Amino acid sequence: MKRTLTVFAVFSVCAIFAQYVAENLTEFKENIAAQKEEAKDALDPYRFDGSKVTYFNYKTYRQTKEVEIYLFNDTDYRFSFNGKSLPNDITVQIYDKDKTMADRVMLKEFNGLQGKNLVIESTELNKAYAAKKNETIRLKRVFVDYVIPATPGASNKTPTMKDRGAITLVMGYK
Repeated sequence: MKRTLTVFAVFSVCAIFAQYVAENLTEFKENIAAQKEEAKDALDPYRFDGSKVTYFNYKTYRQTKEVEIYLFNDTDYRFSFNGKSLPNDITVQIYDKDKTMADRVMLKEFNGLQGKNLVIESTELNKAYAAKKNETIRLKRVFVDYVIPATPGASNKTPTMKDRGAITLVMGYK
């Protein structure tokens, strides 16, 4: 009888903990959905083209996540970065080539995205590219690197909700 009660108690605690974690994760994802809508609103008067949410866990070592964005023809684009799901700040770097290329050019870098929404336009990136390369060729794609700093005390193997972060990128065209 004691054994049955003990097993029942352990399963009850596990079920309650799982429900608590699921509720926090659901709330986290609902917040991201709301932040995506907020980022879409910042695109106005541009038309919504797509979005990419990058999820990550803070670790005790530095990480880099990369997103590739295609820019078609002579279309102007606006990028809205929403960092309201960042418990700690990160660095965002925009390049002309992917991270495997040694000759890539950094077009833009910014910090301080935590808790904010930031908007950048492709015309600004094309001007930076022209100034650094002395060419008038328009960019056909850009690579956005999210540099996630090492976080002392983060759990590498079993991350908690406080170690979880996400950044929402929404794109629009003119």
